[in-house]
Amino acid sequence: MPLPSAPLAKLGFLTIGLFDGADPGPGHRSLLEIIELGEQLGFDSAWLRHRHLQYGVSSPIAIMAAASQRTSRIELGTAVTPLGWENPLR
Repeated sequence: MPLPSAPLAKLGFLTIGLFDGADPGPGHRSLLEIIELGEQLGFDSAWLRHRHLQYGVSSPIAIMAAASQRTSRIELGTAVTPLGWENPLR
């Protein structure tokens, strides 16, 4: 843990995305735009969170693949991915 007086070496953000269970497409597009904006604002990483049966990122790995095609520098990662529910078609 760095000292409180030490400057941050990197800064990232964590998101679940906002999704409508009946129409998740706009939520996925919005999440990709948020990741792009994070890179433009200078964030070093974007982390995707996923929870059991909760409307949010349906497949963090698929979203990260799509985000990698829209970004060039930001690091992508998963914070919570319950593998039993990982389903890119959900």
